[in-house]
Amino acid sequence: MKEILKITASLTAVCIAAALILGAVFAKTEHIRKENEEKMQEETIRSLLGYGAGKQVPSDLKVFPVYRYVLQDAKGATLLGYVLPMKDKGFAMVEIDLTGKPGKVIPVKAEAALLAEAATRDAAVKAAVPQGTKAIYAQTLFVANLGSERLGYVIPGVTQGFKTFIKLMVALNREYTVKDIAILESEEDPGLGDEIKKDYFKNQFEGKTEEVLKGLDVVKQPLPPEYLDVLEPAKAKKLGFSPEKIREIKDAHLKDNIYAITGATISSRAVTNGVKDTVRKFVYRLAALDKAIKQEKIEVAF
Repeated sequence: MKEILKITASLTAVCIAAALILGAVFAKTEHIRKENEEKMQEETIRSLLGYGAGKQVPSDLKVFPVYRYVLQDAKGATLLGYVLPMKDKGFAMVEIDLTGKPGKVIPVKAEAALLAEAATRDAAVKAAVPQGTKAIYAQTLFVANLGSERLGYVIPGVTQGFKTFIKLMVALNREYTVKDIAILESEEDPGLGDEIKKDYFKNQFEGKTEEVLKGLDVVKQPLPPEYLDVLEPAKAKKLGFSPEKIREIKDAHLKDNIYAITGATISSRAVTNGVKDTVRKFVYRLAALDKAIKQEKIEVAF
């Protein structure tokens, strides 16, 4: 009996030690994973704003995250809630009903680092909203300033692809013209739908205005050869195109529809619809948010 107890105690001690070691390793690797994700997101956003590899990031470039929540109050009414950075370095949630009418402005007591983490952000929002209100996180969008001037916006989006959902990001300038797009996640077929990640496809969206996007479609036609050349920066450089010539050719095709990837029309259309839907919803929501900010005289950081 004593031997059985000794063996049991030894096995228990080994299990506890192993659990502690695994827990420590997980905590360390999880921290590293989060740091890598944050760094990748920052690099993606800067690249979309025009400060990718090889381009110096201006010291006065500031990117402000804005957290959008869907709220349901105790009476069952649905509202949108935006957690905004304040000029005095604090944060506040602005309520907006589904008709665009501004509601309450609620202080959110949390530091920026805590709001960047999903769990602590949700806890801070839950503590801030009235009792009985449900707050469901929807998305994080980004407002970019260069000094005191508005540079643009970076908005995440999602669309149904040929296989699974495609996650993307769209960068807009202050007039809501597309600066760039990025495909963050997709499982489209290699050599076909996976071509949505290629420059010759993604760069077709550059320069498309809000008005052009509204009627944008996908056409099953080959890309015009000269346009194809300038859509790929490395190729354009190799062929000796000057920046002026590249701009001239791109401008000539600004109102073109999106030329589908050969053999992957569904994936091409999925991204196109995703970009259109992301921009349309953002512009509508931003108008309501700007109205609330002005009406309530909220001094936001951006």
